[in-house]
Amino acid sequence: MSLEQYLSEQGNSMEIGLVLLSEDWQVLGMNEHALGVAGPDMAPVGRNLFQMHPPKSREKVRGVLDELSGLQESKSRSMVIDFLGKVLMISLSRLMVPGSAIAWAVSFMDLSEQTGARTNPTSGHLELKKMPIYENGAFHFLSADQVHLIEADGNYCRIHTPRKKFYLLMSLKAVLERFPTVDFLKVHKSFVVNLRHVKAIGPAGENRMVVSFHDPAIPPAPVSRRLVPAVKKALSAATTVRPLD
Repeated sequence: MSLEQYLSEQGNSMEIGLVLLSEDWQVLGMNEHALGVAGPDMAPVGRNLFQMHPPKSREKVRGVLDELSGLQESKSRSMVIDFLGKVLMISLSRLMVPGSAIAWAVSFMDLSEQTGARTNPTSGHLELKKMPIYENGAFHFLSADQVHLIEADGNYCRIHTPRKKFYLLMSLKAVLERFPTVDFLKVHKSFVVNLRHVKAIGPAGENRMVVSFHDPAIPPAPVSRRLVPAVKKALSAATTVRPLD
């Protein structure tokens, strides 16, 4: 299969950018959408991928690719990132194309419009209104208000809603940065709750505190001992929550 045939079959008709890379991250080819994003003056083919980005962004790009390429084959090699003022879902795939130096394929989709992305002029962070959830081969955009509990799972998160649990290709730290206007509160190094849905905070066994939710389908979330005073203060300010001593 020629490089041109491969690029054509992998989505030239879709709004998906595709970049083919060598083992040492040299750009070997791009589909039309990726070329459009790169711009006509960049002449990317034959260049190192990192040289295509501004100096201040190169380490971020390298870090993302190093992280994804280091994952086991059984793990998802996808991640939602903010880059150059856009929300991108990128995926990295290992390829073996006979007679070619192609080693990796990077695909990306711009989800900025669907997530309601905007850059906060004060913090400079890209803030979102909806969470991009990838499920059963398609994207769903979940309103942050629907989220009751967020649980860290490595570099990704589990999103708890009354209807079901979702997998978010974003770290817990990134969630807090991207959704600062929502009533999200970090109660533990691995848990964030939505104050709108919390029922109470109270003890659960010896020397252990948890927050519970109005909806019994959502499991209680542990509260770190050092965060208990701050969590109680935040919950006291919420009209729907009654702290329990």
